[in-house]
Amino acid sequence: MQTKLIFFDIDGTLMDEKTGTIPPSTIQAILQAQANGHLCFINTGRPFSTIHSSITDIPFDGYICGCGTYIQYHNQTLFHTQLNSKLRHKVIQSIYQYQVDAVLEGKNDVYFSKNLKHPFIKNMKNNYMKHHFPLHTFQDNEDIPFDKFAVWYSQETAIEDFKLALQDHFHIIQRDTDFLEIVPLPYSKASGIQYIIDHLGYTIEDTISIGDSTNDLPMLKYTHDSVAMGNSNPQLFSKVSYITTDINNDGILNALKHFHII
Repeated sequence: MQTKLIFFDIDGTLMDEKTGTIPPSTIQAILQAQANGHLCFINTGRPFSTIHSSITDIPFDGYICGCGTYIQYHNQTLFHTQLNSKLRHKVIQSIYQYQVDAVLEGKNDVYFSKNLKHPFIKNMKNNYMKHHFPLHTFQDNEDIPFDKFAVWYSQETAIEDFKLALQDHFHIIQRDTDFLEIVPLPYSKASGIQYIIDHLGYTIEDTISIGDSTNDLPMLKYTHDSVAMGNSNPQLFSKVSYITTDINNDGILNALKHFHII
């Protein structure tokens, strides 16, 4: 069988978001796919700095992190882009002007805004601390390096004004009713896939992507074949080639069997 390039999201796809665990059948399926000559890649919104060792312990062939802002193949960095100083200043100014809770995400570090209020991001920060990820707090007058960011907000936030201030430079992904993931243009999970294809000399016909969330839509629409986990955001179901079972019901194993990868 011709080699396939398979791109996996992490949260909700490989790793259970509630337990932080990876089903044994998922690991077995990935190792079998590689043994059969296929290439397996992480394609995540997470920066490389917050990828847990349970993921890196699996011998993935490469990583696309931060929605295409960082790309690695066989432990070598192929591509990395950071926001320029002017844009960083605009982002940080907007975060504090509109009083949103934010995390600035970079290859080596993540930075949380001060005085966090939203329970999700507070829990995220505590979880990062537990896993000893390199985290810091940023002030409204700082200039720090980062690649992308995410914000959480309340009903009282003038969120449309916040979006308007940034929309010319960023792809703003509505991840939940009060959660935005914000990626610099023109980067995405799809642009990362194209970079890997070009670098390795494959074509789009050789690709499969597997995800569960709205930030996976760029890659799911882009690859030749695509899979939504059974536990996915329902918006994905009409956009993919195949809907597999839930993450904890052998979802990855069944997806790779469906495409005769294993």
